[in-house]
Amino acid sequence: MSLHFKAVYDGQPLQTFTTQPYDNGQQIQLTHMSMFVSDIELTQASASRNLKDIELVNLSYDNLSAAEEGYTITLSGVPAGTYDGIQFGVGVPADLNAKTPADFPSSSPLSKTGYYWNAWGSYIFSKTEGRLDTLGNGLPELGFALHVGSDDLFRILQATVPLTIEDGKTLDLDVLVDYRILLQGIDIKSNPQNHTQTDVANITALVNNMPAAFSLVQ
Repeated sequence: MSLHFKAVYDGQPLQTFTTQPYDNGQQIQLTHMSMFVSDIELTQASASRNLKDIELVNLSYDNLSAAEEGYTITLSGVPAGTYDGIQFGVGVPADLNAKTPADFPSSSPLSKTGYYWNAWGSYIFSKTEGRLDTLGNGLPELGFALHVGSDDLFRILQATVPLTIEDGKTLDLDVLVDYRILLQGIDIKSNPQNHTQTDVANITALVNNMPAAFSLVQ
């Protein structure tokens, strides 16, 4: 079984450093998009089967073919059968978020110091970075970085859809992340970066947009 995570914008493959329309006549360029995906589970009746603990999914591709292909997580050893759906977390679960990169071997995605906030005592669950053209003149002059972290902003996303795993066959699923929807209603111009634990309005709005922004395609 394979999950193919793909960044899109208004449903179209999203390539970094390309200019896209944004709110109020502004234009936006996404330069980096990544997130921790954790506790990937298939659900079956009242039970669930954990297939993957955590992985860092980087969707920052500067060419179209790579953006169309996306980031693949291969899940091996999935028992054949019919499942009711799939779920996963976006971010780092509280038990792991209580640790630091020094607690993990270099082979673990949680060993990456660039994804840890010492001041917050939290991993950075996701990074959405880019530049905003606030004047609508085609020149993106304002850099922004929306970094999500802290236990309160960990989210579990669920898709209830019949999935059949057959012996000897690979089930391929696309997980689309629409950044137009993810950033909907967020005033990047007024608050392009979140620096303190009280400065969470934009990243809270981003997290609340996740259920609508993520979609599963068989």
